[in-house]
Amino acid sequence: MHFVTPGRRALLRLSPLILSLTLLGGCGGGEDFEEIRHPELRQERQRLGETARASQAGGLVGVLYGSQHEALQNVYLGKAGLDRQGGAALQEDAVFQIGSLAKSMTAALAAEQVRQGKLRWDSRPADCLPELAGRQRPAYAGLTLAHLLDHRGGLPALQDPAELEQLAVFLAAQPEPLPDTDRGRRRLMSRWLLETEPASPPGQQVSYSNAGYVIAGAMLEAATGQDFDVLLRHWAQGLGLELRQASAVQGHQGASPAALAPYQPLPPPWHAWVDGAMKPAGNVWLGAGDYGRWLAEHQRALQGKRHGLAPDYVQRLRELPEGGYALGWTAGQVQGRRALVHTGAYAGFMGMAWLQQDGKKSFFALSNTEGAWVLETLGQGLMQLALR
Repeated sequence: MHFVTPGRRALLRLSPLILSLTLLGGCGGGEDFEEIRHPELRQERQRLGETARASQAGGLVGVLYGSQHEALQNVYLGKAGLDRQGGAALQEDAVFQIGSLAKSMTAALAAEQVRQGKLRWDSRPADCLPELAGRQRPAYAGLTLAHLLDHRGGLPALQDPAELEQLAVFLAAQPEPLPDTDRGRRRLMSRWLLETEPASPPGQQVSYSNAGYVIAGAMLEAATGQDFDVLLRHWAQGLGLELRQASAVQGHQGASPAALAPYQPLPPPWHAWVDGAMKPAGNVWLGAGDYGRWLAEHQRALQGKRHGLAPDYVQRLRELPEGGYALGWTAGQVQGRRALVHTGAYAGFMGMAWLQQDGKKSFFALSNTEGAWVLETLGQGLMQLALR
């Protein structure tokens, strides 16, 4: 998610590797009991560790692979590499930036508000944000919350430096002082986006867009009266997930292993407009174990077990056809196995998730290294684990 240099534009869309993959077809104390019931899991940490070491040998600073089976108690983890260049060994409790892997969290949070009656799937931005009346382009008149979360809003990708320049021009032309909160910036950014010519016909084909999730976040705030960050954290805590940046490892970027350098944050004031206002599009920090538990929540839901996700969200994912995108996931088939997949990249981090659509297994990879070659490395590792 977020603004990138031209060489990184493709990384935040669904990667070619993941798209080709779709076209091809621990934490806790219950491990002993689980492994008695499922002997095949006794070597799971070893397999994950071997995969991590092989990936790290290809130039990653650090990498962690995880798996979850049958939504059991244990999240299995395997790690390799360092928490930063020249630093200490990467630990299993390290915190990562997951980028657009968090889009599913924003979508599931929206589904919960729909369940509570605070929003509808057919709610329109102007229903929640009255300042849009008479301002938004007529083409957006039928735009809905569902369109935004399924990347069918026709909005710009909002990940190109040129788009940041266009935003700067818009902000400079405002007669009133600019907002000084993420919530205020999100509303103003939403107005700018909906005053802009659509990038594609709204409500029709899938066109990956961080902008749609920014507007969805503003709608959530208007409907609930709470800041998005507070709303997300409270909801995540109810699922047993801790969103935190403490203990985060250092992110790195580079076009090759030899070119890697620590990620340099955006300068003010763009840090607030990108990292803050665009948070609903994917700016979440959490530990690998918590991300594994997030996938396990999906597994329980997809298997019809007790879970904490909104029914509409689960049903959409269960029924998502091959090649379709909805609510932070794309569906495909891998050697006869139906799967939900997504990638994430930001701030020198990359991640990838693979979730069987029947909920039986999930695998994920997180690295504090970002680049097109990293995406390929993580994809190869996940395919080896998922298809063995």
